[in-house]
This record gives sequence, structure tokens and C-alpha cells, in this order.
Amino acid sequence: MLHLCNDDWGVVDSCLDVRSKSPAALQYLESLHVDVARSVRFVVATHWHDDHLQGIASVFRAARSAVFVCTEAVRQPDFNEVLSAWTGTRLLPGGSGINELRSVMSELKQRSVGTAFPAPKFASANKVLWQRTQQPLAQVRALSPSDAAVIAAMARLRPFTPSMSKARRRLPRLEPNDASVVLAVEVGDHRSLLGADLELCKDPGLGWAAILDAAGEEEADHQVFKVPHHASPTAHHDEVWNRMLVGQPWAATTPFVSGDVRLPSVSDCQRILARTERAYLTATPTPGKFHDPSRTVEKTVIEATIGAQFLPGRYGHVRLRKRIDAAADSKWNVTLFGDATTMEDYVQESH
Repeated sequence: MLHLCNDDWGVVDSCLDVRSKSPAALQYLESLHVDVARSVRFVVATHWHDDHLQGIASVFRAARSAVFVCTEAVRQPDFNEVLSAWTGTRLLPGGSGINELRSVMSELKQRSVGTAFPAPKFASANKVLWQRTQQPLAQVRALSPSDAAVIAAMARLRPFTPSMSKARRRLPRLEPNDASVVLAVEVGDHRSLLGADLELCKDPGLGWAAILDAAGEEEADHQVFKVPHHASPTAHHDEVWNRMLVGQPWAATTPFVSGDVRLPSVSDCQRILARTERAYLTATPTPGKFHDPSRTVEKTVIEATIGAQFLPGRYGHVRLRKRIDAAADSKWNVTLFGDATTMEDYVQESH
């Protein structure tokens, strides 16, 4: 969630509160008595992975004044063909990126008056997605995907068009994630870089290499960094830290837990801590134990499986704040909610 002063807000991706099962962004904004329908200016889906999209359609429906932003990749005809094929198949129960996308498109259609082609705003490299021209000045600009990344994403989607009516839950995960939307946020003298899940790629026209190749002076000196892809090594580029961030920036990321995959690892956190002591996790990458209100269901699951757990097991929130009239090099105020913690504490507890 981005507070851009003057009661202007933006939401980037979405997750559900593990307790209430409602969108975390809506809960937080309502706790601050923000008029979501009037004050949220944009809702961004950085990419179509499920862990970034849960509840985003509900957020967009509540944000009646907002534009919906997604990667330029969905503009391409090949994506429309694949999406149509997948949404035409029988969907397994449960939330998914494809369900959220379909709900968002339905909401866009309802809001559109006088046009047969309701569409989101498409994010691409160096495109301004939102700005305020009155004081304090503010701008949200996309740094990705590059033109080459859009073409690459479409080439990877093409083989996955389902040819038979089979049960499907989600679009296939495409690796590496070239079409993820990285955002540069500027409010007055304060700047943040939101890395989404963009990864590295050997091709200089893709991933972080493409951003660095196009980066000018306006891409330097970001004070806050949403570390990409759960601080995985696949998304770490030394030159991003050297050229796009201030020394000792405020950095935060989210955990990812799936089976044996748990991000960030202790070594990932140590790599980040070598760059900044001001590093935080919204929660530790620790899976939770499986519980069900029905003792019969719980017993059956435990007996019938090797292991069962809720993902993720912990939930928290890192909030960074600064007054608009503060100096650019002044400290950000950090508040940790729920199971949020510092990376340093997580590393120490893991030893």
C-alpha cells in the first residue's frame, strides 16, 4: 500500500489476511478510516502468480475511483487466446490468478460506459502510471516490462494453450518472470523502488539487466526498496544496489513457502544484510501446522498424508513512514505489525 499524500493511495498486488481471509489492504485502509472508494487511485497487479493476486478483484471492486494496472503482456493477442482457452475449461475450486483476472475484467466491463472494449492501463518500461502535478508532486512510473520481455512472455505462453477440456486452476508459472512490473515511486524528495518478482536473465534485454541498461539519473537514490522475488538469488543484481539505491536503504520483502521451498533463506538474508542493516521481513518463512474446525476432517487429513500445513504459517506487515517535509536523507520511521521482524533477528534466531 502506498500513501502518496493528499489522501491519495495506491495498492500494489494483494494478499489475504490468514485469519480473516479478507484482503489485507482493505483491512488496513479501513482501520485508518480511508475512504477506499474515493481515495485509492490505482490498483496494480505486477504479474499473474497466485501469491500476488489473492483478493485483488475485491480490492479493485471496493476502489471505485481507481484504475487497474497490469503488465503490457496482456495486451498481446496471444495472451487473449491463451486466457480464453483456459477460462473456458473447468476450474478447480479455490482462488487463483486466473479467477482474479476474470473478476477484474468483469468489473472493468461494468464500469465502462460507451465502449465495447474495457481495458486496464498497461504497464511497460518508462511509462508513467499515475502522477500528481500539484504540490506535493508525486509520480508512479513503471520500469518494466521491456519490449523484449513482453515478446518473451508471449512466446512462453503459446505452448500452454489447453487443447482439451480439462480441469485447470491457474495459468502456468512462466520462468523466469520477465514481465513483472517494477515501480519507481516518487513523492516530493522521497523515492521508493518496488521490485515485484522481476528476476535476472542472461539476455540483456530482459529482467533487471534491461532496467539497468535504460536507467538514467532519475533512477538513482531510491531510499526504500521492496526486495524482489522474496530476496531470492535469482532476483539479486549488485548493480541495482550500487546504481539505483542510496547507501543503507530501507529494505523489506515477503516470505514464500511451498513444500521444501522457503524464501528467503538465511543466506539470502545475510546477503541483504551485507548491503543494509535496515532490512525487514513481513514474516519469517515458516510453514504453519494444519488445523481444521472439524476434528474428523483434521484427523483424516493427518492420517492420509505425509504432511499438511497452511501456507504461509505466519503473517505480518512492515510500515515505513516519513513526513513529506522531511529531508531526503532523513530516516524513515519503521513499525512492525503481527509477525513482521528484522532480517537480523531472523538470522540470529535461525542459528
